[in-house]
Amino acid sequence: MNFDEIYEKYFGRVYKFIRVKTLNSEESEDIAVKVFENVYRNIDRFCEEKGSMDIWIFSIARNEINSYYRSKNIQAISMDSIGEISDNSNSPEDILNKKIENKRLQQALEILNENERFVISCKYAAGLKNKEIGKLMGISSSNVGVVLFRSMKKLKKQLACDFENKNEDWRDRYEQV
Repeated sequence: MNFDEIYEKYFGRVYKFIRVKTLNSEESEDIAVKVFENVYRNIDRFCEEKGSMDIWIFSIARNEINSYYRSKNIQAISMDSIGEISDNSNSPEDILNKKIENKRLQQALEILNENERFVISCKYAAGLKNKEIGKLMGISSSNVGVVLFRSMKKLKKQLACDFENKNEDWRDRYEQV
């Protein structure tokens, strides 16, 4: 596979993966560019016997994320920095409801630890399989499944708890959306 094909196939997934980790679109774009610069420079070193293209590229992405934050000496990532998910509807009510849902999900993600968010970003943003995530993390695929299951259970519980408190006026609660 040549670089153009790799770029076309992986850029969107890599960007989403980074976006979930950084929660910032500008930083995500910068890091994604560095990932693909690294892929371009090292494409001749890729060896399929050592692992799949997915694992190779997402390992590079993980390393670039870590390098980026080390160079910036950033300790914490703000959940408020995540951008909106685009909404193609024209209804202001639909747009407000989508913003409220996004805000609730952002707040729910705050309860997860770094490993849990990493597994979720690999699974749902990058579309990796448990076996591939396990190779990235150095754990078994069944352990990835356990972490994923527990993380999703935490998120569902948090969102359900939030839903039970629906008697509050959502517009006042999320006025900063």
